[in-house]
Amino acid sequence: MPIKWTQGNEKLNKPNGGTYKIIGFGLPADYSYERDGVKFNTCPGANACKGVCYAKQGRYLMPNVANARLSNLYASLETTFADDAISDLTYHAKRGYNVVRLHDSGDFYSQSYLDAWKKVASALPGMVFYAYTKSLHLDLFTGKPDNFKLVQSLGGVYDARVNLDAPHSRIFSSDVARIAAGYVDGNVNDVPAIEGTVRIGLVYHGVRKLTVAQANFFG
Repeated sequence: MPIKWTQGNEKLNKPNGGTYKIIGFGLPADYSYERDGVKFNTCPGANACKGVCYAKQGRYLMPNVANARLSNLYASLETTFADDAISDLTYHAKRGYNVVRLHDSGDFYSQSYLDAWKKVASALPGMVFYAYTKSLHLDLFTGKPDNFKLVQSLGGVYDARVNLDAPHSRIFSSDVARIAAGYVDGNVNDVPAIEGTVRIGLVYHGVRKLTVAQANFFG
């Protein structure tokens, strides 16, 4: 099954000084699936974020967007997925793409899936791969090449495992709260994630209004 790469994501294309040309790969957000008797969810570490997930709102509900991400899920389950991704990205690298953004929706849903991306990144050292992740129950770092940047995301069921001295992100209800907490702006573009900034703040801008409890939780 062909992989559906994202080349027109608004955030990925925001100005970043011309240094990065980014291509993306997404899965359905918070999607439960069963294959060969094994059940899993595409956002296994999600918790507080489920109620305000931007990838379950707006354009992500459009059939073409939703179907592309579902197609990627099926592609990721194939034994040839890593090799297929390497082949595709080798082609895209020749067209000037030098950064791969994983999971503007979805997350690492299993160790074998995560390891497939480690293999892909290892095979393409000239490209930078990056992802925000709440899947902290997985072995994120063994065998991870240096060009694979992982940002731990707070707000999940595995928050106790977040290393606050390593790159991590928090969701805030406002820029005022983000600045007060000492987090850089991760909404303008993804340069902080690509370059390994330790404290990245993401201000909620979804179409669903935060409840008082949600606003208090995110700060």
